[in-house]
Amino acid sequence: MIFANNKKYQINSIKKFETFKLNSKSLRNYYNKNILAFGDMLHQIHPLSGQGFNMTLRDTKIFLMLIRDRENLGLPIDHSIYEQFENRTKHLNFIFSTGNDFVYEFFNYDNFFQRPFSKKIFNYLNKNDFFNKIAIRYADKGLII
Repeated sequence: MIFANNKKYQINSIKKFETFKLNSKSLRNYYNKNILAFGDMLHQIHPLSGQGFNMTLRDTKIFLMLIRDRENLGLPIDHSIYEQFENRTKHLNFIFSTGNDFVYEFFNYDNFFQRPFSKKIFNYLNKNDFFNKIAIRYADKGLII
C-alpha cells in the first residue's frame, strides 16, 4: 500500500526495535498566569486506543466555543478564560484518560495470566449490541457527559 501511493519510498533495512514504557499523566492545573497548557502537555495518554489526538481536538473545539461565546456577549478574552476552559474540560479528560489507563492495565494483567478474563468478557460483549453501539460512539466522539 505504501509503495502504491509513494513511488520514492523504500525500506533499506529494519535492524533495531525499540520499546518504551507507556505512560499516562494529566496536569493538575491547566494554566499558570497567562500560559495555558494544551494537547499532550495537558493530558498525555499512551497510544493504546489512539485517542490522545481526539482529546486535543475536543479541547480545541471547547476552547473555540468559549472564545466565540465571549465574543458574542461582548466580554473580553483574557486569562480568565483559562479557568473556564479547565472547569469545562478537566473532568472529561480525567475520566477519559483514566478509562484508557484501566484498559491498558487490564490487558497487562490479563496477559500475565494468559488471557482467561478477556476471552470470556469479549465473547460476551461481542454479542451485545448495546455495548457495541456505546463502544463505537466512545471511539468516534470520546466521552460526552
